[in-house]
Amino acid sequence: MRRILRTALVGAVAATACLVPVSPATAAVTSGAVFNNPTDPASQYAIVDHLRGLIQNAAAGSTIRVAMYHFTLTRMSNDLIAAHQRGVNVQLVLDSQSRDYPAVRDLVAALGTNRANRSWVTICTTGRACIGNLNTPIMHNKFFLFSNTSGATNVLVQSSANLTNDNAERYWNNAVTLVGNTAVYNSYVSYFNDLAAQVKNNNYYRTTSSGNAKSYFFPRAGTDASTDTIYNMLDQNVTCEGNTTVGTQTGRTIIRIGMWYFSRNGIARKLRELADRKCWVDVVYTNMDADVRSILGGHSRIKLYRISGDHIVHSKYMLIEGTYAGKRNTKWVVTGSHNYTNAALRENDEALLRIESATIHDQYRANFRAMRDAAVPQN
Repeated sequence: MRRILRTALVGAVAATACLVPVSPATAAVTSGAVFNNPTDPASQYAIVDHLRGLIQNAAAGSTIRVAMYHFTLTRMSNDLIAAHQRGVNVQLVLDSQSRDYPAVRDLVAALGTNRANRSWVTICTTGRACIGNLNTPIMHNKFFLFSNTSGATNVLVQSSANLTNDNAERYWNNAVTLVGNTAVYNSYVSYFNDLAAQVKNNNYYRTTSSGNAKSYFFPRAGTDASTDTIYNMLDQNVTCEGNTTVGTQTGRTIIRIGMWYFSRNGIARKLRELADRKCWVDVVYTNMDADVRSILGGHSRIKLYRISGDHIVHSKYMLIEGTYAGKRNTKWVVTGSHNYTNAALRENDEALLRIESATIHDQYRANFRAMRDAAVPQN
């Protein structure tokens, strides 16, 4: 966990032979999910391409805000610098592990570090997160905020992907775009500003709920499952039976998890308890502690699948298809930078986004099935 459109040219006209750059075509921005597939070269950079389009179409005078753990892609830094040069306010918060990457050095040289200016780069304290200060935390976020791009305002992109080639070519990742939810968008802006201010707070935890979405920001203090956000979602909200149009053929709720690192025993115990209550649980993962593996193993309604080697799961999401928060026949996505580890909960700067949407859920479900098909069953 710790280690880790475009400029078109048109031909000259008449007697001239010059090439004239043309602005990228503007496509409508809508809420929805984008996924890379590391096994398919044609779609490895789907998330990067999506983000580049939003950057290149950001309106002059608008603001782009980026919080990112690892940032090595110079084509992305070039896009951000070009946006700054055409009058977009470009602001970045980066973990200290990105400090010496050429892409980041270029951004610092072009944008500076003075937050009194319209564009700037802030780099978190070395060996610490920007907010988290317990043990050796990291600023593990991966989100973009666009105040105005392609004619849409208040555009949030929450991703699991760092801006590196490996995250495109080797890792399964996801990104969800939420358009026009002003309250949730503004909660991310406030969190971004707090990251930039670098005031340490080991109990930063706060949430904002609006419309079909809810944001969660970490670190969150505590010592047991009662202050574990994912545990509480499962414990307080999931009912396993009573659906009529979603879930299994017999109306059982299905929980699907795609996770890079899973080590929180409390979540595992709650998932097993829900399976005992006739929920179905599928987990595709890359790293899982032995205790979690033992808790989840050997249950007829829990299926485990592992992807390792050249292509790993880097996503961190949970899908709930069934009854949640007393609402039957609903579909939910919980995604972000947050692995199911103690560091993600208690130490790191992290964000989660929960969305109720059948359309977005089904996009994630298709991605989950693709990862599952590429994985090795563990039961």
